[in-house]
Amino acid sequence: MKRNLDFWIRIYTQYDTKQGVVHDAKYIDKVFEVLDFRDSKVGQGKRTNQSKAKWKAVLLSVHKKRDKPESMNEEERRIYDLYADVTEPNKFREAAGRKRLRFQLGQKDYFQSGLVQSGRYLPIMEKIFKDAGLPVELTRLPFVESSFNVKARSKVGASGIWQFMRGTGKEYMRVDDQVDERNDPIRATEAAAKLLKQNFESLGSWPLAVTAYNHGRQGVMRAVRQVGSDALEDLVEEYRGRAFGFASSNFFTCLLAAIEAERNAVQYFGVVERQPPLDVIEIALPDSIRLKYLVQFMKLDLATVRELNPGLTTATHRSELPIPAGYQLRLPYEGKTGKEGAIQVFLAGYSEIPKNFKIPPSPKKTGKGRKR
Repeated sequence: MKRNLDFWIRIYTQYDTKQGVVHDAKYIDKVFEVLDFRDSKVGQGKRTNQSKAKWKAVLLSVHKKRDKPESMNEEERRIYDLYADVTEPNKFREAAGRKRLRFQLGQKDYFQSGLVQSGRYLPIMEKIFKDAGLPVELTRLPFVESSFNVKARSKVGASGIWQFMRGTGKEYMRVDDQVDERNDPIRATEAAAKLLKQNFESLGSWPLAVTAYNHGRQGVMRAVRQVGSDALEDLVEEYRGRAFGFASSNFFTCLLAAIEAERNAVQYFGVVERQPPLDVIEIALPDSIRLKYLVQFMKLDLATVRELNPGLTTATHRSELPIPAGYQLRLPYEGKTGKEGAIQVFLAGYSEIPKNFKIPPSPKKTGKGRKR
């Protein structure tokens, strides 16, 4: 686990997104080659495949010569020595397998950008976790998930800085055509705190609770039962669940590496000027109203309102759908009065908007009178 941690620290702090390493997916500290794409005329994908093919051939050659290391060339001898601490009988042949040869892109510039963005949200996030009785170090998970990119969207549908899937998000926050709170860093942090707390209460340790954030609570509970151990290192070593792949088995060490890189940012990145903490007010809207009318009558800056309310969907931002009644609208706090006073000033102005521009909350449907 310590070797895995060191590997991820290097990925976050040493190699940028124009670099990467070809390594062993099982023994991830076994790095075969560092690739630099900045001056390469060959595309990244092609260059990576060429490197994997090369090291596959080297590994298979070492396997054949494993009993006669004196016959190996310099490259082969380096690989032979690299695996000196691995006792598996066919370690070189197995390392040459398709699922074992892996490429990892560097993240240094991406992580550094996350440091800048994190200044805006971390003070609020830490308070949310403290109030929930959770370790504040867990608020560094977005460095792993998205590097604090509010617009982060994964190929499989995860969204926001905490990368909630739609189904999981609906269990903890509002996710629909008007509002997708997965994309709101504050609402998503509140949801993540609830999820992580439930994981810990079910699994009893933070390594397992954090791993369950990636792999699912039921999946980790199943792994514990099958392996007969609640130690994460045992699960990583012995569990062979189909969905428990590279990302799940490395998720906790990625968090530890992110904590280390953020805590010692000056050492790894030099002085990074972070964005100032978010200073806002939140107002529960009494009615549904389209954003264009709200901005028009309240004389608000549209770009600022959109930026501070990323939980509103694109359709709501474009005023194709109204902001729903009860939505906690976030606006900049200008500091002229206390925050409660600023909220009351807004509500007083809001009450002057003509009623025909507002949509009162819909009455709850009783189900009576429907045609059959």
